[in-house]
Amino acid sequence: MKRDTYDLVILGAGFAGSLLAMGARRLGLDVAVFDKSRHPRFAIGESSTPVANRVLRDLARRYDLPRLEPLAKYGPWQRAYPQIVSGLKRGFSYFEHRPDEPFRPDRDHGNELLVAASSDDESSDTQWLRADVDQFLAEEARASGAPVWEAARIDWLTLDADGRWTITGERSVDPRGGEERGREAFEVRARLLVDGTGEASLVTKTLGIPTQTERLFTTSRSLFSHFWNVGSWTEWLAAHGGDVASHPFGCDDAAQHMLLDGAWMWVLRFNQGLTSVGLAIDERRHPCPVDVSPEEEWREWMRRYPSVGEMLERVEVATPPGRFVRTGRIQRRAGRASGASWVALPHTAGFIDPLHSSGIAHSLCGVERLLDILANQWGRPDFADSLARYERAVFREIELIDRLVHGCYASLGRFRRFTTWSMLYFAAATTYERCRSDVGYDPNVLFLNAGDDTFFGLLDELHRDLLSLPPTDAADQAFEREVARRLAPYNRVGLFDPSVKNMYRHTVAPE
Repeated sequence: MKRDTYDLVILGAGFAGSLLAMGARRLGLDVAVFDKSRHPRFAIGESSTPVANRVLRDLARRYDLPRLEPLAKYGPWQRAYPQIVSGLKRGFSYFEHRPDEPFRPDRDHGNELLVAASSDDESSDTQWLRADVDQFLAEEARASGAPVWEAARIDWLTLDADGRWTITGERSVDPRGGEERGREAFEVRARLLVDGTGEASLVTKTLGIPTQTERLFTTSRSLFSHFWNVGSWTEWLAAHGGDVASHPFGCDDAAQHMLLDGAWMWVLRFNQGLTSVGLAIDERRHPCPVDVSPEEEWREWMRRYPSVGEMLERVEVATPPGRFVRTGRIQRRAGRASGASWVALPHTAGFIDPLHSSGIAHSLCGVERLLDILANQWGRPDFADSLARYERAVFREIELIDRLVHGCYASLGRFRRFTTWSMLYFAAATTYERCRSDVGYDPNVLFLNAGDDTFFGLLDELHRDLLSLPPTDAADQAFEREVARRLAPYNRVGLFDPSVKNMYRHTVAPE
């Protein structure tokens, strides 16, 4: 049996685990990473944001990882790493569709919302083909001196009396997961165990910590795949009388949202013709049809929304995954996210929904916070207290994201109400972006302004008000006025301006 000892063992070689390993190596820690799968592997969670890119850039500079900085903007990425597949993301676009009706473009954009997140293509955000990005970052982690063991099987996690972990299992002799040289048993000891396994939640399950998913409001499931030959929504709009000339950016170059009855569809386009498309479906309104295959359910959604169906009528399912993937409820919240000698990355501590693309940014903020703790509290008596503060921050952020997302689901079918509630997300995001621009990283400032008690309380109150609104135009108008009034201290980018007609061009924080 191969036996090793490390300061830090990370379970999960996704982008967050690999980035944490690189940063920890720069701090002089001995690090190893284990993953049950091999790269490249299919994954979703593919849309970056201004916050994500700013944090990635800051990590690259703070921990002397210059090869990562080109990934923080679309232009430099294309010049440095054209082989790592990505896509242009200028912002967020939303289009409301009515069941059993074609989409009818409105000259005043009454059923459209576009919010710019970058001022030009060069400095744009990106869509990440996760198979490529995760593989690249795992290789960078190896190059930093952290062994990354792919195709590893963890059999036992044991917390010893001295507060150290023993991890035993079997791995390929080839750290990249190849089988041709055989496999070996291993035993690894670690002072700190980081759980980046996501839904698997190996550490909390090993410790018998119950989940607290019942505390979350959002209840959605998903149905998705990667496709070839997805049509252009911009071209569809132009062909049917849409005013695409007044769009602040090409609406395909975005995290594109098609808003449906009790569901929404994401469309994320990569440069080489591949597109990630999926439905996020409110389970309460559309329970999973157990007697219908994923393909049949997909076809029924396409039939009910003919304009979306036209955009997707010539698609071919890409390999991977080579099939439609259907899930149960995707929300989860762990009961704990840290202990004296373990900690969970944000995507393991909890997950809400892909709406508004918060996942990559939240994970990067968690990596940044953990590296700051490792840099300043490692080996000190207050180390466990620092991990506990990290846990409180992550759960507070998850609670905020849950309210922001759930309010959007509650507003589906009433576009003005949906747009009003979305402004809370954009106010939270731009407030946090501007704080990063003004002062840089501050451990006391939480992702999406979640640490601001006034803002969180405002969101909580408005969420309760939203859920009691009657389904009338008068209620929507009054609610919009109230949200605009109360959100004014956080609105520094001209949200709720009727003159822009839902076409927001200038929300970008200065560099």
